[in-house]
Amino acid sequence: MPELGILGNQAIIELDSAGNLSWPGNETKRVCWGVGADDRWHFSEERASIRQSIDTNEITPITRMKVPGGDITQRVEVIPWEGGSVTKLEFCNETPIPVAISILLLDFGHLDINETNINQKKKPIIRSSKPVSISAFGQGYENLTNEIQKSQLNDSLSANKIGNDTALIFPVPHSTKLELLINNQNSHNLPTIEEVPRFEEIANGWQKHFDNGMAIQADDNRLTTVLNSSRRQLLIGSDQEISSKFWNKDTTEHTIHLAILALLSWGHSESAKKLIYKAMESEPANLFTNSLSQETLYAICLWGEFLEFAPAQDSLNPIIPWLQDSIRSLLASLPSKRRLRKRSMDLEVASLQAAIKIFLFVGQERLATELQNQVDKIQALKNQKDWPAPFKNFTSSYQSAMNNLADYLMIENTSVTLDKVIAKTDSTGSFATGLRQQDPTFSALFLLAIRAGFVQENKLLTGEVQIQVASSYNSDWIGIGMQVKDAPVSIGTLGYAIRWHGTSPALLWEAKTLGKVIINAEAIDKNWSSTEHVGETLLEKQLAPETAVTIHSDTSLLRNPVNPESREGGTFQ
Repeated sequence: MPELGILGNQAIIELDSAGNLSWPGNETKRVCWGVGADDRWHFSEERASIRQSIDTNEITPITRMKVPGGDITQRVEVIPWEGGSVTKLEFCNETPIPVAISILLLDFGHLDINETNINQKKKPIIRSSKPVSISAFGQGYENLTNEIQKSQLNDSLSANKIGNDTALIFPVPHSTKLELLINNQNSHNLPTIEEVPRFEEIANGWQKHFDNGMAIQADDNRLTTVLNSSRRQLLIGSDQEISSKFWNKDTTEHTIHLAILALLSWGHSESAKKLIYKAMESEPANLFTNSLSQETLYAICLWGEFLEFAPAQDSLNPIIPWLQDSIRSLLASLPSKRRLRKRSMDLEVASLQAAIKIFLFVGQERLATELQNQVDKIQALKNQKDWPAPFKNFTSSYQSAMNNLADYLMIENTSVTLDKVIAKTDSTGSFATGLRQQDPTFSALFLLAIRAGFVQENKLLTGEVQIQVASSYNSDWIGIGMQVKDAPVSIGTLGYAIRWHGTSPALLWEAKTLGKVIINAEAIDKNWSSTEHVGETLLEKQLAPETAVTIHSDTSLLRNPVNPESREGGTFQ
């Protein structure tokens, strides 16, 4: 499961595959848990009886521990509170017998326990829905678990209060739950249990964040789970500093750049803007030389990408002084003509072209013209007209995006499919790597590939924008309906749906833009295209492969196909 947090706040928690909590930056501080069942104590670190998945709300992680008689379930989320955040933790007894829940607080220091309130130097640390029945103290995980079992046998508060670790034990009868609120940021008070939202309400809040961007409705719950997990991680990551472990732990050189592109391509321009600012500010100007770092050049290019997807009314005036200084340093650092001919200038030219676009946008035509003259001179010296934009191979086509994802996951490009990619994730939709439960590089690459698979944009030399829909279509899609809403394109937004009339797919689309557009669906019907902004059409009849077989869950990306011979259709909403 990826890191959990809220937007607009840097505090995050990490949830591991056993449902244990930790705080980045303080690895020794952890919350583990155990269940005193009918047979013995079961602790989360044992992991043998633990399964993890996503709750029915498609957002909240749920961890299940198998004990005699049934499951003990754990749910966890982070919620906002007075400018900070609080972790909400819930345990539910789904067995027919009472159990005891132990909460192991490792490296929390000395705590004062007063029924439902656990404090440290008069500052609230935890608030619970039930009073603490028994407490145990120890030093280290093994010592503490031994103390838990002794305290349970004695049925009294542990007399030994020596140690930096504490366990809180609560009785949880059949069909009841234990709720806990944990202080994430040293707040001076905690909400009451009744004040915090339910998990369904928290999930609805996240869904509203997702709805601000592009949405894909398909019949595959696996796809939805991985998409939600990836988007949630990058949205939370947009509030983290570039120097934080979030962006520097088990990541690649270009993780932050790919994350920005992914957020932009899914319509989360505000979160992408925050990350570009952080990338821009992470490289301070050098007052003694005219050299410009690659990170600054990438930041300029990313502002150019932002301009493609952001609303037209979005102001870029705050970055203009920085951009002018950066371009001045870039021009001063260009090599002599002789050295320029031998050196790659792709990133520098891409930065200049992005700057030209931005200066034109803010009305500085004279400066844009001067830069264009510089680009023309470089093109003449290098005898080169086409300059590849950074990361173009991650966005140029669906196949290219999938190949990059396959390379990262070490899957053969010739056999890569979305099913094979999704099979690499766990039941929470996360792709673990190294010490991380979720890999932000995977999140970015996956979002870019799915975006290219459903909406692919290309600019033609004529100035028109060509948009290919359903570019990842294959014969397994026959009879399966799907819908895309509010996909950001450089000219506005696009929505479309595919419904089936027998074996013929009906395409319904709407492009909300004043610019010229060409819509096609080459993967389904190579002979069809339209310049209309709104319309519907019946595409070429689809034929199943000659060796037709039933589409099983391990071969089809989508689920619950419509009967191909059905006459039922649909309309785009």
